[in-house]
Amino acid sequence: MVRSLYVGFGLSLLLAGTLAQRCPAAEQAPAPQQPGFAHFITRDGARLLDGDTPFRFIGANMPGLVVPYDFTLRLPERMTLPTPWEIEDAMQTLSRLGMTVVRTWNLPMRGPNEPEQPWHYVRAPGVFNEAAFRTIDQTLALANKYGIRVMLCLTAEAGDYLGGIGTYASWRGRKRAEFYTDPQIREDYKATVRYVLGRVNTVTGVPYREDKAILAWQFGNEMHGATTEWLTELAATIKALDPNHLVAETRHSPAFAPQLIDPNIDLLTRHYYTNYKGSGTNWVAAVRREVEQIQGQRPFFIGEFGPYIDGQVLTRANVQEKLRAFLDTCIDTEGVCGALLWSMYFHHEAGGYYWHQIFTYPSVWSYHYPGFASADAQAEREIMGELRAAAFRIRGLPEPPETPPEAPVLLPFADTPLFSWRGAAGASGYDIERAPAADGPWSVLAANVSDAEVAYRPLFSDETARAGESWCYRVLARNPAGRSAPSNVVGPVRVKEACLVDEFHSLGRAAGRSEGLTLDNTYNARYAEYLFRVCGTTNDWLSYTAPGPAHEARVTAFFAAAQGPVRDPLFLASADGADLAPVEAARREERAHLAPPHADGRHRQTQADYTIRLPPGTRHLKILWRGAMALDRVELRHAGSTP
Repeated sequence: MVRSLYVGFGLSLLLAGTLAQRCPAAEQAPAPQQPGFAHFITRDGARLLDGDTPFRFIGANMPGLVVPYDFTLRLPERMTLPTPWEIEDAMQTLSRLGMTVVRTWNLPMRGPNEPEQPWHYVRAPGVFNEAAFRTIDQTLALANKYGIRVMLCLTAEAGDYLGGIGTYASWRGRKRAEFYTDPQIREDYKATVRYVLGRVNTVTGVPYREDKAILAWQFGNEMHGATTEWLTELAATIKALDPNHLVAETRHSPAFAPQLIDPNIDLLTRHYYTNYKGSGTNWVAAVRREVEQIQGQRPFFIGEFGPYIDGQVLTRANVQEKLRAFLDTCIDTEGVCGALLWSMYFHHEAGGYYWHQIFTYPSVWSYHYPGFASADAQAEREIMGELRAAAFRIRGLPEPPETPPEAPVLLPFADTPLFSWRGAAGASGYDIERAPAADGPWSVLAANVSDAEVAYRPLFSDETARAGESWCYRVLARNPAGRSAPSNVVGPVRVKEACLVDEFHSLGRAAGRSEGLTLDNTYNARYAEYLFRVCGTTNDWLSYTAPGPAHEARVTAFFAAAQGPVRDPLFLASADGADLAPVEAARREERAHLAPPHADGRHRQTQADYTIRLPPGTRHLKILWRGAMALDRVELRHAGSTP
């Protein structure tokens, strides 16, 4: 299945047609390897033990490890299971951070009237998707390789967007709440438990119940409605099937409700966000209160915490200090075994990162390590630094210096030097180099280029290339510890055209503009998770000057339903910049986005993609607003600068 990264323009010609075939985990299994852990994690009172050594952790939630975590937009470039390369990048990222635990999302179930999808682990009650489960096989194999323990959620109440407790109930014609009371539904859930715990990993040959990489089984995500009777019965069922592994509680709300002390439940948990009543405004006090209530009977861990800047509890000025105080409390409080960040994402096999907007906050999405300037509004670099330090500190270890990243992989492209690369875990930037031949001499086109500023589109354009030239390209990853070895070489590429690209990180790419335009980088989930836009209204304008004769422009724009009907912009072209004439779009494609939060469609957006064929000799393009519009990307394809 080839993955198109630029659906609006159909840039499969640029990317999907040139990238390596994207295969699910089931089709790219690495050679079998032996598990890497000596012990299962066990419980002793309020402590966890790795053999005789206390086991404590700072880790992360990575829901995308086992599901396509896009529960609102259903973007086609998102709705696939991760590949082995992506899973390995995730494990390398966790390892570089010093994190030793990762928590996954639920195992989705297909609805009775729903077409089957690759991510449906449970096709029907007692019927399972072998290909999907091989993704977990890969995850566990690589967790063993990189020393990461995995907490696996078996279903979900809150967050069951791809199929959870409501789906189990629907198969039996029952209401959602009856998941916890109906005997048949309970048996259906037990069938999933039996299958998962009894599965033999197709990569390692190790049964799940014997895999030491598994830290714990969790009944599911945020199963607030679970009764004590249900939890007691299911915990006993899990322990009878698998006495080797821990069982983790799932309820976390309301804050400070009494925790269930059950002989078969080993780990107690809560989730912390600043908008939660009771615990939200003071996580330090919340942790201490939880531990006091448990009275040393069980280890306590924070299953999710999101240090998101809300402008009230957490601000850009105080978030680092408050996060450090929270992490210090977790480390210093006896009875707290660990904490898991919500949430992190890893590199995309076809370039850049996966993204997930946390749509309850304007400028927050899943974190990327080591942190980037594009996420400065959420203090990503500072937060990643605090987490790395705490991940070693909780284990009583000094924080080691970073090491240089491994070499990236430059992805193939044809005659337009507009390209991407598979990023390297821990890289903070990339140096792009060009040479007339594969053996050099190499010159630097751009230094310290971020791969976290562009989502699901080509990462870099060689705008200095000219039609008719031939060039070889390579990429090197860098971080403060040094540079990687060079990537593979792509080329020689005979250039047909160059491409001026504006993703609106600033307004500096345009040759001219009106005064009323503003930049926007908030609520990206409303804009297909593309990161930057320039916003204006009637009679606002932008103009571009191509380095050489331009023959085509491609433009993406968004129109909010709340601001009235779509008003297509006016495109004007000129050879000399003075005699501007209107040019019709040769192709216009439209996509509707029911953007989150979904309440009554008030955030509905229409994405319009325009392809404009330009008259011969065109050097200048002007885009004129004819109504409220967010301009998302401009490409101007040209023959290159004059020698």
